[in-house]
Amino acid sequence: MSRENVELLRRWLWAFENDTAAFRGLLHPEIEWFPFEENRTPVHGVADAVRNRNEWLATWDEHRFDLEEVIEQRDSVIALIHITARGKTSGAKVDVRFHAQFKVRDGRVVYIFDHPNRAAALQAAALQE
Repeated sequence: MSRENVELLRRWLWAFENDTAAFRGLLHPEIEWFPFEENRTPVHGVADAVRNRNEWLATWDEHRFDLEEVIEQRDSVIALIHITARGKTSGAKVDVRFHAQFKVRDGRVVYIFDHPNRAAALQAAALQE
């Protein structure tokens, strides 16, 4: 994994929160995404990934993503992502951390799997503590 892929991940997180066109442009046409909030039901293709993003954003009045840790090796980047948010309708506050495994192909994100913890993410990426 290269420094460029870590920077791509940072741009992807920014675009997720801020810019639909930039978000779309960072997705590989064959994107597979297994988001934790959807019980890891797979999302396939750019159109579905953008729809999933837009639906997620529509749920929250306020939200913030913080990238707390990055582990890179071989074809995966594991990112500890901290999300804080407040629901639009309920006002409920959310404070959650999860480890997302990213893979990049042709300079775009092609795979994302949201793992519940660091050990699961490292095992899936065949990395060790």
